[in-house]
Formats: sequence, structure tokens, C-alpha cells
Amino acid sequence: MRRLNTAALLCILSYGQPLLAAEAGAVSTGLRAAASLLLVIALMFALAWAVRRYGPVARVRKSLGLDVLGQVSVGNRASLALIRVGRSVLLIGVTAGAVTLLKDMQEGDFEHSLSQYQGGERQ
Repeated sequence: MRRLNTAALLCILSYGQPLLAAEAGAVSTGLRAAASLLLVIALMFALAWAVRRYGPVARVRKSLGLDVLGQVSVGNRASLALIRVGRSVLLIGVTAGAVTLLKDMQEGDFEHSLSQYQGGERQ
């Protein structure tokens, strides 16, 4: 009887071993698929960053000499923006329906005003 139990146990183990190997293969395949998916997503983010940094919009901005120095929201759909265009700095108001030039300063005047404001000497 003991031999029969041992033989039955060996048969079950011998048939169960490929099943365990198949389950391990499925886990390995699942991990490989998940890693591949994460790699593809990371590559997509890297490509989006590179296009934003070096793409056609960045080249146009560099060739025109445009640079956004800062932007502050002043309401739900309104903001103020400082934009450097060549040697001048523009303060513009941006709303949902319009963009308005509020002040045009030369770069030296802007730097002087900025240093006065940072020093605490407001006019």
C-alpha cells in the first residue's frame, strides 16, 4: 500500500511539474510584457520632452527672440505676462478674448526697475 501511495505521489508530481513550469513561464511572460509596456511609455515621454525642447516651436521661438519671463494669473480667465522680445520687455494682459500691450520697456529700464523692486525701493 505504501508503494502504491508513493507511486501515485510520483505520478502526480511528474504530471504537476510541467504545470508549475507553465505557471512560472506565464508569470515570466507577464513580467516581461509589463516591463516592455513601461519602457514604451518612458520612450513616449522622452520623445514628447525632446519635441517640446528641440522641436519646431522651440526653433521658431529662438529665431524670433521670444522668451516668456513670467506669467501671473489675476483672475479666472485673465493673466499678466512678461515677454522678452529682442532687447525690449513687454508687459501684456491676456484674457479669453484679447491680448493687450500694457507696457513696453527697454531691457536696461526693466533691469533697473527690477533691481529697485528687489531692493525694497518702490516708486
